[in-house]
Amino acid sequence: MLKINEIFWSAQGEGVESGLPAIFVRLAGCSLRCPYCDTRGAWARGRSMEVAAVAAAAAELKAAHPRSRLVVTGGEPLEQDLKGLLALFRRRRWFTAVETNGLHFQDLPCDWWTVSPKDVAGFRVHPRLWAKANEIKLLVTPALDLATVERLRGRCDAPIILQPQRHDRHRYRRAFAFFKACTRAGIPGVRLGLQLHAVYRVP
Repeated sequence: MLKINEIFWSAQGEGVESGLPAIFVRLAGCSLRCPYCDTRGAWARGRSMEVAAVAAAAAELKAAHPRSRLVVTGGEPLEQDLKGLLALFRRRRWFTAVETNGLHFQDLPCDWWTVSPKDVAGFRVHPRLWAKANEIKLLVTPALDLATVERLRGRCDAPIILQPQRHDRHRYRRAFAFFKACTRAGIPGVRLGLQLHAVYRVP
């Protein structure tokens, strides 16, 4: 049984895979309560669903959008047991992705890991996630500094994507300025990201 906030189709809005069609399974619940969170509705609101019911809802969306991948997000999805859900989609040969804040670990049959360490947790990441991360996503908040990016870079070779904290001119300027500082510091593998769903005003 999983507590689900919503299941919907859209485009992947952030990261290396942005712009690709995706079916999102957003789990409810997150213990961090980041003040800038843009999915606060997932902190508590949700309904209990059997794994089979989640899979059926996702399959219905995939029938309408057959080239879509499955993205499990939150909230914080790794605060719930995802083994059954991900095993089911692996048997169906779906491409699956998990988006996590990095504090928890589950050994899942997953094709793509997005790890997004948060400042409110001191940018901590579970040690076993470093070997799995396909990308590191960082919100450019006032707490993010070059020393943090350099430390994370030293743990993982995956691309580091710098995301604006919000879709407004001030946050975009701050993200670009920080990106510029990273390049001047010679930190490799750092990219400037965007929030396509905010730009297009879609889910």
